[in-house]
Amino acid sequence: MDYYDGLSEKEIHYIDEARIIGRTEGNSKRLSDLCHKAYADYATGAISEMAYNKIYAVCIDYAYPR
Repeated sequence: MDYYDGLSEKEIHYIDEARIIGRTEGNSKRLSDLCHKAYADYATGAISEMAYNKIYAVCIDYAYPR
């Protein structure tokens, strides 16, 4: 099963964008803003809960690396 199975293009874009920002900027305002925007879209039903959880996980992994 592919990581992106069942996700819309918008949801995939969020994940890819979070990875790009996270790799280049780490814990930054841009990454935080993207995560907040994804939550707002999730809250209005524009993206799925599954997609939001993946986006959030990527944001957290890059903002707070182990």
